[in-house]
Amino acid sequence: MFSFLAVSTNTYHGFSLSEALSGIARAGFKFVELACVKGWTNHFDLESYSKEDLEGLKKELNSFGLQVISLSAHSDLASSDGVAYLQKTLHFAHLMGAKVVNTGTIENEKDTEAFLNNIQVLAKDAEAVGVQIGLEIHGDFFKSGEVAREIVREIGSPFVGINYDTGNAIFYGNVRPEEDIALCFPWLVHIHLKDKRGGYKVWDFPALGRGEVNFGKILGSLPPEKHSIPLSVEIEFDGKFDHPKEFVDQAVQESFTYLMRLQELFGSS
Repeated sequence: MFSFLAVSTNTYHGFSLSEALSGIARAGFKFVELACVKGWTNHFDLESYSKEDLEGLKKELNSFGLQVISLSAHSDLASSDGVAYLQKTLHFAHLMGAKVVNTGTIENEKDTEAFLNNIQVLAKDAEAVGVQIGLEIHGDFFKSGEVAREIVREIGSPFVGINYDTGNAIFYGNVRPEEDIALCFPWLVHIHLKDKRGGYKVWDFPALGRGEVNFGKILGSLPPEKHSIPLSVEIEFDGKFDHPKEFVDQAVQESFTYLMRLQELFGSS
């Protein structure tokens, strides 16, 4: 039913890309969201890679039977450095055949004007390479679908949409994603499938099916034209990131099994 089920390599924060890819492939996934977030999970250096590095990455992905469907490159879009980094990411995404580059927006409302000016420049860059920008539900500025749709509507570019993060909508926006996501269906370009336990500002993001998010309701409500956008599992656990790799692998495997059950359910309905 859904074309692109992936895992964000941010799930393997603190582990190497090879370790992430091995766990994701073993679980049964065919697609990845490559995390390239400076200062956090940076699984490929977008600022100094060589042609050999790029070929090496493609070879490693092929060896695991995986394809990069999206990238995570969170940047401060009020700053010139943040804009430059996202431009590099868009070019890299084009080289990898990825559909979407996901990013944060800004942290302070006072930077709104700079953000809106910069995103217009980035929208043209995205159009030039045929890659969409997914502004992620993240932080206090872009905290829910209700808020995000107004901002993306104002931007007014088909190359800038929403990466709806189901866990972040609760954590930052204090809303239920099952209802909130429907407010921004026309602008969805990517979804982070992130489960959540506890409410507002409680950091607890377990394997899919172990939290309180009703993914059956969310995925069942998506319009047919949104079945081909990337859906990327992101597990951030308790925020300590001190679990052994086997623990992370198990959570990814559980999430894959959970999604396959949902797929079967939708197929028989």
